[in-house]
Amino acid sequence: MLASVHIENIALIKNIDISFGSGFHVLTGETGAGKSIIIDALSLLCGARGDKDIIRTGETYALVEGVFSDLGAETLEALAQNDVYPDEDGLLFIQRKLTADGKSAAKIGSRQVPVSKLREISPYLLTIHGQQDTQILADESKQLALLDGFAGNAALRKDYKTEYEKYIALLEKQKSLKSAEEEKAFRLDMLNYRIGEIEKARLVLGEEESLTAEKTLLSNSEKILTHSNQAYDCIYRAQGSVLEKLSLAAGALKALSGIVPEADSLIERIENARYELEDIAETIRNYTEQDGVDPVKRLDDIESRLEQINALKRKYKTDVAGILKEYERLKEEKESIEYASELLEKIEKDIEKQKAVLEEKAASLANSRKKAAEALISKVEETLVFLDMPSVKFDIAFYEKDFCPDGNVDVSFLISANAGEEPKPLAKIASGGELSRVMLALKSIPTGTESPVMIFDEIDTGISGRTSEKIGMKLSDTAKNNGCQVICVTHSAQIAARADTHLLISKSESGGRTTTKVTELQGDARIDEIARIIGGVTVTDTVRKTAEEMIKHA
Repeated sequence: MLASVHIENIALIKNIDISFGSGFHVLTGETGAGKSIIIDALSLLCGARGDKDIIRTGETYALVEGVFSDLGAETLEALAQNDVYPDEDGLLFIQRKLTADGKSAAKIGSRQVPVSKLREISPYLLTIHGQQDTQILADESKQLALLDGFAGNAALRKDYKTEYEKYIALLEKQKSLKSAEEEKAFRLDMLNYRIGEIEKARLVLGEEESLTAEKTLLSNSEKILTHSNQAYDCIYRAQGSVLEKLSLAAGALKALSGIVPEADSLIERIENARYELEDIAETIRNYTEQDGVDPVKRLDDIESRLEQINALKRKYKTDVAGILKEYERLKEEKESIEYASELLEKIEKDIEKQKAVLEEKAASLANSRKKAAEALISKVEETLVFLDMPSVKFDIAFYEKDFCPDGNVDVSFLISANAGEEPKPLAKIASGGELSRVMLALKSIPTGTESPVMIFDEIDTGISGRTSEKIGMKLSDTAKNNGCQVICVTHSAQIAARADTHLLISKSESGGRTTTKVTELQGDARIDEIARIIGGVTVTDTVRKTAEEMIKHA
């Protein structure tokens, strides 16, 4: 339950602390005293958008702090799933602060959290039902969620949504493959052209470098031929060549063998030099012959080949290695497209299987909703009859729709307040007072789950005194039977008289400033306030007596 609230610097409120107990609470006071400000402050605690204009004139910040206690097992589990835990005393502290520069901050315990975190956890702690929320009841898109809440369909909805997301993923994949199928012919033509273009080039790593080197040689073929023949003649072929003279030198030294000590070693060195020169001459001889190859034609062939390679390099904006890598990628893409038809057939079979699973989950969810609707219709009608709508007929219509994240059925809450009239959608025929009573009927029905703190803001608007008394009874019963805390802002004496705790919101002026304060009323003070609500400006003894009787009767 909400144990206490501390509010600072919000509109007329300078600094107030409100303590709440269990059961049914009412907040009363004259118009403009600040009742709505307290509701606004609690909305901030729930993560509602905050405007710096609510900060009290002359102050630099606005602050709301709430303490929740006696949290049930279901609430604790839901909070834990959001990584929120009470302190060692079982208390949960929440703070929201707005500053004059437009900044907003939130805390849970001592931990700073995003304001969005308050919106995530607030439904497990408290709900605020005002005139705006009553109008939301007429929104058919919200009615399905209300029915699911009554039915306890959270697990079924989660299971269904898991299968729905799988189904949608398969449909998206099918769409992508169909799109690829439509473009397949064009894409395959392009792929085949590029693959054929690269295959025709017969690229080989290292070929470009080899051809470039050969081109350099052929470009200097005449010079190479002239000078290589000259070198070959000098070393080997011409009369008086170096090798011929070395042979003569070796022969001369042999004549000195046994006479000159170094002769044999010198002969050996000359022989080694001769072998080296013979090898050099043999290498040079390779450059003195053209082997029947026309260097001009060969040079043309090389330049043509290099231009072919360079054209592909320019087209693909990469080197030969990159072109060969792109060639492999193009072949893989071609295989993928050619396999797309088979894959599409497989996806379509998977979709049929998943659709069957989804239909089963949707049917389970729809059946649960229809079963819950029967019970809800009965309970709502019973409550509305009690709330002075004796001829009421309440119904819930179901409509089939395509698979959506919340199932394949929509609902519409129907009502007829008068005998002989067929039930029609709430949005079309229900008055504000009727909507308020329908909302109270829905919120007062036990759902089998823990109820948060329920706050009702002026639920008695547009309702007569007799009906107000019954609304007060229903609010009181809701607090007792549902084991929850009910807080109601009201202008109705009949509702106020039934409260377990009565809080008066009033304002006073001091030092030229108006300030709101909160006082818990008991005894004569409570009688006086209820008498004021009944009698207005003039409170007679008779009115006070009526107020006293109302409290005793309640």
